[in-house]
Amino acid sequence: TDCLNTLSDEIFACGAAEAIKTGILEGEALFSLFETGKARENITEIIARCVAFKGRIVEEDEFENGVRKTLNLGHTVGHAVEKCSGYAVPHGRAVAIGIAVIARSAVSLGYCGEETAKRIITVLQMNGLPTATDFSAKALADAALNDKKRAGDAITLVIPRGIGDCALEKMPVDRLLPVIQAGLEDLP
Repeated sequence: TDCLNTLSDEIFACGAAEAIKTGILEGEALFSLFETGKARENITEIIARCVAFKGRIVEEDEFENGVRKTLNLGHTVGHAVEKCSGYAVPHGRAVAIGIAVIARSAVSLGYCGEETAKRIITVLQMNGLPTATDFSAKALADAALNDKKRAGDAITLVIPRGIGDCALEKMPVDRLLPVIQAGLEDLP
């Protein structure tokens, strides 16, 4: 892990985005390591927890037919941000934006409380990651409709209900635009 000390803060943060995503999925033990804003100091434990969690998920669902789909948290909008930017926005930063968008959306959809969404957004920001984009909901929705999570007239989103509790929500593609729009709006 010493090689990670050679990374700039921006590059390190991009990798941290995926680990924060894993913390949202795995639970408080991992997620709380990011709430200090000192991920570098806890990097060995973070990596061990991320590898163990992903290993359990892949072992349980080798072909991504169920629970493994939760690993796509933040990626539907994240991939759309990447595409809209002409891939100028790095993957980690785009995923962070996607996580923040879906967290805000989860509040408006009634999946999670405002406190959970605020914790997620605060952790992303504390770790040097963006939580907003200038791309419109329409541009993001149009880009997301080409994502691998789409199956015909439906798309599956990973929606946080709490730290350590995310739901797979299959919805008609025409619901994607309002979901993204809600996620671009500030929380009260």
